[in-house]
Amino acid sequence: MSLGIAIAARNEALRFAQTYRPNTLSRPIATTPEVQRKIADMEWQLIHAHHFLYAVADLWDRYPEKRTEMKEELAAVKLVATNTALEVVDGAMRIVGGQSLFADSPLGRYYRDVRAGLHNPPADDLTLAWLAKRALSDNKQ
Repeated sequence: MSLGIAIAARNEALRFAQTYRPNTLSRPIATTPEVQRKIADMEWQLIHAHHFLYAVADLWDRYPEKRTEMKEELAAVKLVATNTALEVVDGAMRIVGGQSLFADSPLGRYYRDVRAGLHNPPADDLTLAWLAKRALSDNKQ
């Protein structure tokens, strides 16, 4: 769900950037290096999150006998998806600017919706504790 919201926010920002032309520019803001950098940041974050999600899903499918040992991987997928979505929605809102806060802007809804993922279990701090515990356990001398 989180990554779907992030994609919708990215698409809204792309549409805006390709059509919005402030009085100070003779062309859409999508042509400016700073907006292009923000778009690129959203893209690599989405690529990274999707590849991680698909890699863990592949492990789940290929090794059903190990599913009970995948708690950390599954929790990490939720952490990465949620936090990536937060970053992407924030990036989209930065591209759109103040208009993203208007009541009729979908970005305001995306922002609220994606933040709800923070309150779905497992919480980030619990996931991080699990990951640290496993790393320390795996590295015993």
